[in-house]
Amino acid sequence: MDRKQIQQSYIDRLFTAFHVTNRHIQQEMGIALKDMNLTGPQFFILYLLSTSEDMKSTELAEKLDVKPSAITVMIDRLLKNDLVARERDEKDRRIVKLQLTSLGREIFEKAKGKRREIFSRYLAYLGEEDVDQLVTIYEKLAAAVENNTEE
Repeated sequence: MDRKQIQQSYIDRLFTAFHVTNRHIQQEMGIALKDMNLTGPQFFILYLLSTSEDMKSTELAEKLDVKPSAITVMIDRLLKNDLVARERDEKDRRIVKLQLTSLGREIFEKAKGKRREIFSRYLAYLGEEDVDQLVTIYEKLAAAVENNTEE
């Protein structure tokens, strides 16, 4: 199938499907996170910190594509709620690393469980083969997007 056919026959349908799906899932996730006293960006910060033993604020800002000053405000809120801790590097005291606290990990796992619950409810409308194809296609699309942005 050539690009023109793809654009004409699928892009509008795909955009509408993305928009409807994302809007509903984000709304539900927003309500669930609000009940846990979290915002979407805070949940994502907890996710990123859960994937690393310790991360510097500058690394976090880079991953979120925000300025370091913006990340400081976000981290301060998480610190205030005892979800994140700052640790000075023992070898170089100028370096400050961020880590999830036990409460932060607990809240993150609870939020992750809620996310799974929301997605599971919608994916239950599809057959197993459809879910497998959907995930495979999204993974291919994500890889194409990542490869395209790195060039």
